[in-house]
Amino acid sequence: MENKKQIPALRLFVYIFCAACFVAMIAIFAVRIANGTAQERLAVLICNCLLWLIPFVLRPIVRDGISDTVYAVFAVFTFFASLLGSVVGFYGSIWWYDLLIHALFGYLGGVIGLFFVCKLSDVAALKPAFVMLVCFAVSIMFAALWEIFEFSGDVLLGNTAQGEKILLEDGTYAAAVTDTMEDIICNLVGAAVFTLQYLAHVLSKKSLLIGFMKRDFSPVKRPSSENKE
Repeated sequence: MENKKQIPALRLFVYIFCAACFVAMIAIFAVRIANGTAQERLAVLICNCLLWLIPFVLRPIVRDGISDTVYAVFAVFTFFASLLGSVVGFYGSIWWYDLLIHALFGYLGGVIGLFFVCKLSDVAALKPAFVMLVCFAVSIMFAALWEIFEFSGDVLLGNTAQGEKILLEDGTYAAAVTDTMEDIICNLVGAAVFTLQYLAHVLSKKSLLIGFMKRDFSPVKRPSSENKE
């Protein structure tokens, strides 16, 4: 009898983790409906429920176009940033949590930048300096897009993602730039950490996880011996 195709361990982790978080979100949603607090953050609760379905919906569409590592990065980041941060309330109860998440976001932005490089070109044929520049730029781009998203939500929906508005002398309100700048700086730190890790990978000729990601992201998997470039 022909053996069934085994599901890769990382993919299985993503499926189980996302399914468990989806069930947890449904339970949280039900509890808040029961105690009458669901209406306060209805959009946040609905979005957090739907986020955990993305790997299940997207994989049948793009198949192997997105690697399991990217899905794992998405799942872990969503857990810390969205479930713990927004739903459980870590952003409000732990003063440094938002800064930590933005630094993590900056690092993961570099990972996504490397994913784009590997998908669009042969990363082994590119100069390391160019790859590092692209990864850093992609990370900062995501940071800017996120701040635009927060600003748009504050202006259009009356949110306070960028801090409470300040009453000016002329009677109008304006948002302080401190929160935005702190977020961008933390994103920059995370992007810089990824860039330094890539540089250490190149200089030491060791994987340091970068080699694994390059092989995993590339359309044609390279032998392990090519990983230590």
